[in-house]
Amino acid sequence: MSPVWSLRLAAIVVFLGLWEGLARSGLVLDTVLPPATEVFSQIWDVVTRPSFGLDVYASLYAVFIGAAIGALVAVPFGAFMGSREYLHRLLDPLVYYVGAVPKIILFPILILFLGTGIESKVGIAAISAAFPIAVNTALAIREVKPIHVKAARTMGTSRTQLYRFVYTPSILGPMLGGARLGLGVAITATLLAETKVANSGLGFRAIEYYSRLQISEMYALLLVVFVGAALINLGLSLLIRRAMHYQQQSVDPSASVA
Repeated sequence: MSPVWSLRLAAIVVFLGLWEGLARSGLVLDTVLPPATEVFSQIWDVVTRPSFGLDVYASLYAVFIGAAIGALVAVPFGAFMGSREYLHRLLDPLVYYVGAVPKIILFPILILFLGTGIESKVGIAAISAAFPIAVNTALAIREVKPIHVKAARTMGTSRTQLYRFVYTPSILGPMLGGARLGLGVAITATLLAETKVANSGLGFRAIEYYSRLQISEMYALLLVVFVGAALINLGLSLLIRRAMHYQQQSVDPSASVA
């Protein structure tokens, strides 16, 4: 095992030990922080309930469909914003200022247009994911060195070859990084929206456990969500590495683009 993973595991063990000790000390009410052992004992009961599968499906559907819609809008918009200096100066402050606003405040408007069903959760996920993807795409476009574009055009490349051999290798990494960040904020926005108005979803179930004072079950569900989000992030990280490795192999820097 690598030293990094050893440190991570040690940090987790220390955290769980402090959690258990604090909960058992009596300094904190068990209705606020139940012992870690009690929470872990509830995980199997939580994940085997009939409603758990439906909740996972509802949340993942909203997150991934919403993030995909956000990416479909954000990538062309980001490429357009980064393609010209004056467009970047005009649109970049607007995107940053609007992007800094918590998207959950738009949820009532989405409910008016899309209803209280899963469509409004898809909408909030799409809006949340769109901003980091657009910003990263625009920055990636602007990072493409003009000398490379001029050299490719001098060699008589077509527009298709220009995008394939110059733009795509340059923007793929930052764009995938933006997609990873966008998916992360889409998860947060979806779960938060589900705590407000929903009849299914992991966020809805967590707030239901809280309202019934099933605090151990609530913590157990939150741990499952945390682990699931971490696994999704790890999967995306591995996918990005694989895509970049394949991109480096398929596009030989010494190959002619003519």
